[in-house]
Amino acid sequence: MSEVVIYTTSGCPYCKQAKEDYREQGIDFKEVNLDKNKVAKKKVVEEYKADKVPVIIKDGQVESIGYKGAG
Repeated sequence: MSEVVIYTTSGCPYCKQAKEDYREQGIDFKEVNLDKNKVAKKKVVEEYKADKVPVIIKDGQVESIGYKGAG
């Protein structure tokens, strides 16, 4: 089974939509809120070169930076 991590921030509508879409598709994921985890925020910026959220990581690889919706 794939491991999916969704890095989010509080109040982000794109993060909310991504989580809803993944739940509807039955895809399990771990959420990491960057507002509450400064170490993770640094990792997302430095390792994944992300400048927006959500950042979706699947099996250690960047699947998406930002979110435009399913399909």
